[in-house]
Amino acid sequence: MSENLDVLLSIGEISVAFAGFAGIITAISGRDQAVWDPGNTTRFRVMVYGSLSATVMALMPYVFLLNFEQVDWTLSVGVFAVYLLIFSTIMIRGFIRQRKALKSAVSIAISCLLSAATATQILAFVGFLAADLGIYYFGVFCLFIQSTIAFVRLITQAILRQGSSHTG
Repeated sequence: MSENLDVLLSIGEISVAFAGFAGIITAISGRDQAVWDPGNTTRFRVMVYGSLSATVMALMPYVFLLNFEQVDWTLSVGVFAVYLLIFSTIMIRGFIRQRKALKSAVSIAISCLLSAATATQILAFVGFLAADLGIYYFGVFCLFIQSTIAFVRLITQAILRQGSSHTG
């Protein structure tokens, strides 16, 4: 194994921690309410799906190492491109459906981030960019950043909503 894949493991571990921590915060902040706010539900989904996606995609090159001596980056990037195309379509559709409950600037930023990651993976798969660890890492990192943004928005909305319910 000539490449240093440890950075992918680190991103995977941090992403799993985000998913777990967001679940705890959401459970604690939403225990007074019978029904979740649609915006927080969408933020939670984006955060958990993004975290789990980053984790799975960070670990995918290791599957190749179980059977081969080196990672086939073209195949890895191709699988990742297809996954990101489906994932980003579902996420952007969710943003459009929940546009009244979400801040549009954040939704647009995450949509652009997902689109950039998807386009980069597709360009690498078809040969316009070199399919390697750096391109693959960019896609995983975009999923991680998307999860981080959703995590911060979820926490701030939970804290703000919690604070406003005690003062009102």
